[in-house]
Amino acid sequence: MVNKIKVNLQKFFMKLLLLIFTIPFITFSQSITISEGSFINIFENSSFSIDGLELSPSVAHTIVGPNTIARSSTPITFGDNSSIERVYELSDELTDYSGILSFRYLDSELNGIAESDLVLEVMDTNDVWNNVIPNIDDVNNILSYDFTIFVGFKKITASASSSTLTIKTETLNDIVRVYPNPTTDKIVIVSNLPQHSTLFNKAGQKILESNALELDVTDLPTGVYFLNLQNTQNQISTFNIIKK
Repeated sequence: MVNKIKVNLQKFFMKLLLLIFTIPFITFSQSITISEGSFINIFENSSFSIDGLELSPSVAHTIVGPNTIARSSTPITFGDNSSIERVYELSDELTDYSGILSFRYLDSELNGIAESDLVLEVMDTNDVWNNVIPNIDDVNNILSYDFTIFVGFKKITASASSSTLTIKTETLNDIVRVYPNPTTDKIVIVSNLPQHSTLFNKAGQKILESNALELDVTDLPTGVYFLNLQNTQNQISTFNIIKK
């Protein structure tokens, strides 16, 4: 009887030990360097957390070395606009990521930006900043967004929706500009030449096409869109459009 109890206890503790080492959660409290030849596997329904940045992929994802993930308190500036004082940077871009990205911040890092006005900013592999409207947990100071399509990024921060790092209201080539951006209802195209416009969503799907100089986007969901303009001289301009 005693031997049977001992065997059962051994099985119990072995199962408990196995459970502890298979909990799908990896966490680090500071910057991390992944050396060449090394990698980190993040399984589906698992999380990888480092110093306030958390990745929860919808499909298994691998971060391959050499790569360093570090946090800086120096805000990113774009013209007169500025991010908050928390920026994550990868030495080598993270590609083909799909899933939830969570971004934790401190009140002292907001750089004068109201929490309710925060948007999440990610720099893609082409060094272009794109922003998305996140879920804001202002109690725990967390921004989160579920990327349902594969994306790549190498810098992550947050900014004000009214002064993002991606606003493009300036003339790009002295031929065309668009406003307002961000917008809630319309996009106005200013050009001295006729423009054919095509609007795409983040998945690359065509949303609308027009030759008009004013586009109605009232019924579009909030998010980031890509506006492609082509004039009669076959000159092309591309804008990131933020729909609020």
